[in-house]
Amino acid sequence: MIKRFLSRGMLSLGMLLVLVLALASCDTAYKTNYLRDIEEAKTYSAKYDKGIVVQKGDKLRILVTSLRNPELTVPFNAHSVAQAGVNLPVGNVANVAPADTTSSYLVDASGKIQFPVIGDVEVQGLSLDQVSDLIRTKLTAGRYLTDAHVITKFANLRIYLLGAFQTIGAGSSSGVSDRGSFHLDNAQTNILELMSQVGGLTEQADFSKLNVIRRVGNEYVYYRLDLLSKSIFDSPAFYLQQNDIVYAEYRYRTRDTEQKILSSIGYLSTAVSTVVSALAFIALFKR
Repeated sequence: MIKRFLSRGMLSLGMLLVLVLALASCDTAYKTNYLRDIEEAKTYSAKYDKGIVVQKGDKLRILVTSLRNPELTVPFNAHSVAQAGVNLPVGNVANVAPADTTSSYLVDASGKIQFPVIGDVEVQGLSLDQVSDLIRTKLTAGRYLTDAHVITKFANLRIYLLGAFQTIGAGSSSGVSDRGSFHLDNAQTNILELMSQVGGLTEQADFSKLNVIRRVGNEYVYYRLDLLSKSIFDSPAFYLQQNDIVYAEYRYRTRDTEQKILSSIGYLSTAVSTVVSALAFIALFKR
């Protein structure tokens, strides 16, 4: 009878353990599928696609070039180029990389930058292209340059990541520092592109609860995105803004349930072992 009881108990425990592990594995795979309700060959448009505009506290890298008279551009690049110790490009400047923030123009509390020769330029609320057009217009109107070409980029376009991201703490080689600060190379980066760049979320993340906290003036606006649903295209937070805080929530409930089940199996195994040992001793003394 004791042998039969032991055999049945161990068999039941084994089957229960296999079942729990299989369910846990299926749950993890299921949670990592993005946009589960999206339809094939159907067009989806982002509802909010206004792009990033310049705000107070931003830092801008501005380069002025000229094919006819490159020497005349030196005064206008004295701050952003000469201080950085780089050669001024006179050919294709489309891929000029942002400089470090020490050689950039700070947008002050009044929304202006101090540009060489021209003076105060109000840039708050403008896109990067609009800033370039404004400076180019001022240069040509003042007859400083007749063929001015202006490139404007953000020097401090960053967002901040918190929670269950793959690359937080992985070092600068992944683009994410140990503090969760991430530099955006593109001023029109959406949330799916961010997921690709940082390696996605961990298995412990709740893919239906990705939160974006955005500063608007002196207030903060909170958005919640569901990466499992096509509804993210309709969110104002689909396209990221400078200084956004993106927080990926952990899937505590599911993880805790799995741990509780495994712990219960361990306790049950210990209890069965104890009972079997006691029965064995009793049988031994009865002989």
